[in-house]
Amino acid sequence: MKKLLIVLMIIISGLIPANAKSLKGEIASTISASPIEKSSISISVKDLNNNKTVYALNENMLMHPASIQKILTLPAAIDVLSKDYEFTTSLYKRGAKEYIVKLGADPYLTHDDLSELASKIDKEKVEKIYIDDFIIEQKSWGEGWQWDDDLNTSMPRFNSYNLDRNLIKLTVMPSDNGMQALIINPSKYPIVFLNNVTSGDKNELLISRDNSISENALMLSGTVNTPVVSYIPISNLKRYFGFKFTRALEDNKIYLKQPRTVAKLSANDKLVSEIQHPISNAIKDILLNSNNMVMETVMKIASAKAYNQIGSDILGTKLFDEFCAKNNIDNSKVRLVDASGVSKNNLMHADFVTEYLVKLKGNEVLENMAKAGEGTLSNRMLPIGDNLRAKTGTLSDISSIAGYLTTKSGKNYAFCIMINDPKTSSSDKKSLEDYLIRELYIRG
Repeated sequence: MKKLLIVLMIIISGLIPANAKSLKGEIASTISASPIEKSSISISVKDLNNNKTVYALNENMLMHPASIQKILTLPAAIDVLSKDYEFTTSLYKRGAKEYIVKLGADPYLTHDDLSELASKIDKEKVEKIYIDDFIIEQKSWGEGWQWDDDLNTSMPRFNSYNLDRNLIKLTVMPSDNGMQALIINPSKYPIVFLNNVTSGDKNELLISRDNSISENALMLSGTVNTPVVSYIPISNLKRYFGFKFTRALEDNKIYLKQPRTVAKLSANDKLVSEIQHPISNAIKDILLNSNNMVMETVMKIASAKAYNQIGSDILGTKLFDEFCAKNNIDNSKVRLVDASGVSKNNLMHADFVTEYLVKLKGNEVLENMAKAGEGTLSNRMLPIGDNLRAKTGTLSDISSIAGYLTTKSGKNYAFCIMINDPKTSSSDKKSLEDYLIRELYIRG
């Protein structure tokens, strides 16, 4: 019996390094077979139960993280705001004939919401309306954002005047073949269209902004043969908000002689009405759909609440630093300049991400990360299903993914894969990520 136990122990002890070697060997083979240089890949995998490293490659090399950064900044913001927070846009009455609209930088505010607020104003007595826009800074893009990519709908401008997701919907309609197409702008917001679109046998629409004429000048060219819907980021949020609010007032037969001016809410102003949207919408939007505008807005609002100041990028970074310190996470070797990961000035290493995920295991916010088949993972790693919860990241030359994985054998891992490689396509990078996670799932 004693000899049998000794034999079994020898067999078991021999199996452990063999399995570990098998996982590492398969990952090494997968990377070698891909067109991506090994030096462009950073990987860290940690066991959630003991924080021990399961696999690592260039794990301390600083990389551009792209949108996986949201799983770092969102928990810090919600820690301040709480999961019960509601974005609030309020209407107050000031004296007998004046009102003030207190903006909440609500990323879900719509022109219909403005109409509802306008309907609460006494049209017989109102003479002046003020706007309190002091919740977050009026800078409308983050540090290091690509200024020449201002028609990218995934990174619209954002500030206190968020409205209609900061996008304008356009529909280009074909007419008779070879004739000029029709552009429909249901928002009625004044835009200059340089329309060179013709009706043809295929949809091949190109849109660019011509700032040499006006920030609201759009050049459209190409052909359409069926209606094509496009969304255009708003170039001046305050102007768009003013236009929509004026229309909301006029729809309620309110015509003001005095222009609206900016003023702070005072203690004597009386609440009349408010529009609210729950932050739960934002949590899902950020983690499932990787909404950059919402993430940036949430972080600035959180910094405004944390420090009782106008929310800003700088205060958001301070908030993140303090959250890391609170959770005993060393972030001294990483750099964050925005909340969403859009800026290529952000730098971090994979080992920091997995350390963060291990320390925050059980965090309610991170439980909302996408499962395989959801959000940005809607067509990826479907066989793994609920065993995967992750956040993806994509920028030019960059792909990343990080989150939690329960392996086929029941082990729980935190993982991070970042690929910064200008020579390969996004599909090549994401295919490699999928293969690596599959190997972790099967062999981990």
